[in-house]
Amino acid sequence: MNLRLANIRFGLTTLLITAGIGGMMLGGTFNEFSVQEGNHVLGLARFFLREGHSHGNFMAIFNILVGLLLNNLNLSERMKKICSYSAMASILLPLGLFVKGTMGASDDAPPFGLLGVVGVVLALVILIIGAFKTNEVNLKI
Repeated sequence: MNLRLANIRFGLTTLLITAGIGGMMLGGTFNEFSVQEGNHVLGLARFFLREGHSHGNFMAIFNILVGLLLNNLNLSERMKKICSYSAMASILLPLGLFVKGTMGASDDAPPFGLLGVVGVVLALVILIIGAFKTNEVNLKI
């Protein structure tokens, strides 16, 4: 499996989903009570939907960047695979926010978004290690 293409495909597909569906969910939850005296009032459920939408777009772009950079870094194949899968697992963060928003910001929402945070941090640490190990000569973007 080509990790480069896997992350790029995952990122582009996720971007389509989070931008399209997330944007439609935000538009669908906007109502006449969202603006009061010229100020935008944000309910807690809509807040989590908005955060899922914006974080989902970021995680999608993050996966595209991982796909573009990963093969150029001086890392073992095992570390590249861990970085790739961790970056893909990062989508659990906005998914957790989205689920909490669709549940009406309930306290009973499952906290699986934390796994996405771990995925982002792990992927970033591996990318930083690879960046320090790589010479300028090896980079081909």
